[in-house]
Amino acid sequence: MLLNQSVNYAQMVLDNSTDAIVLMGLDYSVLAFNQNLQDTIKAYSGKIIKTGDDYRKFVTETDKEVFFELFQNALTGEGVTIERLASLNEFSIWYEYKMNPTFNKEKTLLGVCLRAKNIDVRKKMEIALSESEQKFRNLIESAPNPILIVDQKGMIVHCNIETENTFGFRKQELIGQSVELLVPLQHREGHDRLLAGFFQAPRPMRIGKNQITSAIKKDGTEIFVEVSLNGFVVNDTNYVSAIIVDITEKVLADNKIKNQIHELKEIARIQSHEIRSPLANILGLIELLDTEMPEQTTNEIYSYLRQSAKELDNLICDIVKRTAISLSK
Repeated sequence: MLLNQSVNYAQMVLDNSTDAIVLMGLDYSVLAFNQNLQDTIKAYSGKIIKTGDDYRKFVTETDKEVFFELFQNALTGEGVTIERLASLNEFSIWYEYKMNPTFNKEKTLLGVCLRAKNIDVRKKMEIALSESEQKFRNLIESAPNPILIVDQKGMIVHCNIETENTFGFRKQELIGQSVELLVPLQHREGHDRLLAGFFQAPRPMRIGKNQITSAIKKDGTEIFVEVSLNGFVVNDTNYVSAIIVDITEKVLADNKIKNQIHELKEIARIQSHEIRSPLANILGLIELLDTEMPEQTTNEIYSYLRQSAKELDNLICDIVKRTAISLSK
């Protein structure tokens, strides 16, 4: 009576499992199975499994080779777990298969226990996530600017090929390193607090738009950059993406223009004072010519006029020359 109750309890445990379970003898004969296995086989093949059946007739053609390999490995004492897409007719479902050797009380090998767990939802979610991550990585890799993905500790977890091209570091040298590796020494103080503050209140932010900031390359060269920051969450973990634009050429060009404008203004300021002197002489001499005076005096005035005109012409030529030099720098 107690033996029968023990067997019934064991069957109850098997039938309440969400896994499909079957115990096979050394000759593939079905020794025991649970309700889940019976329902699964009937649903997908229309077959009815019974104790004493050869389990091989319930294995699909596409799974036979894998099944026999796992069975033989289990007979040698090795527990095996694999994930496999099971296809039958129009159905395709992901299962996790576990095969373990089974022993009786005397530690004699009795057979093999197969557990099949439906992991279709989880597996398809993993595949979808993996595909999304791959698309995300492809998008990052195709970007024309350096992109860094940084975690809450300020560590670089991913970067694209353009980061290598811009900074001279290989991706393997950057991943796992602090983002401060790319920050010049004079800007590192307080950088960790800035990053922590961003994670506390993440929002799109552009650094270097109104105030020039810089980054440092592997060879020590400092470049001017604009950095666009944005926060995102993956699997309840916060990250920040940093899109970096090298604006060194733009900054240098802007500085060149500013210097040229400053030089031109300075030339105009200085030359305006120098021009006034010969111009005032010319105007004064012209006024004298309007008055009646001896011919000798008039000739002297014309001589002074020519001299003042030459001085003015020389000044104008000098302004043109200095302006050209300034613009050519």
